[in-house]
Amino acid sequence: MIRKTLILCVGVVAAAFLSISACSSNVQAQTRVDDSQRLAHEQELKAQHEQMSVWETDLADSSRFTLNLKLNNQEKRMARKFARTITHNLKTNEVYVHYLLTKFKENDVPLELAAIPLLESGLNPHVHHAGAHGAWQYVRATGTSLGLKKTHNYDGIYDFFAATDAGIKYLKRLYRDLGDWENVALAYNYGEYGVKKAIARATAKGIKNPNAENIAIPRSTKAYLMRFKAFADVLKKPHEYGVKLPTIKNRPAFRRVELAGKVNSLNEAAKLSGANLSLIKKLNSGYTGDKIDDFHGLNLPIEHAEALERALELNDNSVASNTKVENSPLMQVR
Repeated sequence: MIRKTLILCVGVVAAAFLSISACSSNVQAQTRVDDSQRLAHEQELKAQHEQMSVWETDLADSSRFTLNLKLNNQEKRMARKFARTITHNLKTNEVYVHYLLTKFKENDVPLELAAIPLLESGLNPHVHHAGAHGAWQYVRATGTSLGLKKTHNYDGIYDFFAATDAGIKYLKRLYRDLGDWENVALAYNYGEYGVKKAIARATAKGIKNPNAENIAIPRSTKAYLMRFKAFADVLKKPHEYGVKLPTIKNRPAFRRVELAGKVNSLNEAAKLSGANLSLIKKLNSGYTGDKIDDFHGLNLPIEHAEALERALELNDNSVASNTKVENSPLMQVR
């Protein structure tokens, strides 16, 4: 009787164990299914998000425009005049736009200020005029003070991405000193010292709230402020000026590849990666010729960066294989 009871108990325990194991396996299987579904859902959402235009995302949301600029009739006419030029330049230099908007958002700088590189150069990093250079039109002294370096093969003042990082830094520095973003736009043209002097003169005359509209500034700076407001308003309300901002994918246009001296020319990088050479030059506008300065690496379209890395890896494996053969005992005997 006792033996039967023991056998029965063992059977019950075994059945319970098998049941628990089955439950555990089912839970694990369901967890894998859930994880797989969640990953697929996240990837689908990411793909949908990337297919959106940057202007439809939080990078260019209406809340990013915070200056509440009021345009007069002359400024509105100017906005209509330049609207198509603005959209053309955005399209021509679209590889820079996602980066530009991202940096403005990351640093919480009002999006109206993105009008500055647009009116300075149309986002063209190779512009130079009257001693000013690049997309942000720095004079050399300003570029150097902002950390833009120049070597034999590279010039940071023409590197759109480095110059934009420097530009954001400069705008924030001006804002700390002036405390008003519209005055920052003025200072970008007139100089910080000039704006401070104009504010001091206005204060001495009893003006209680000195700002861009009521301080005494040169005629050229007034014209610059009008263009700034016109460009900013087109970015904010393009439909009011009869244009639509170009569709630009909501994803980074490039990925930086560290070359470690394995590739030393843009032409060679284009051949190995399959990327268009003109696009590579656009993404690496700081290089002054074909030679690559390894310190700065190489920006490549995302879809071609992996191809270059695979090519470099295959080359490394080939070199390693040849080295082993050359150092083998058989080769040494020969």
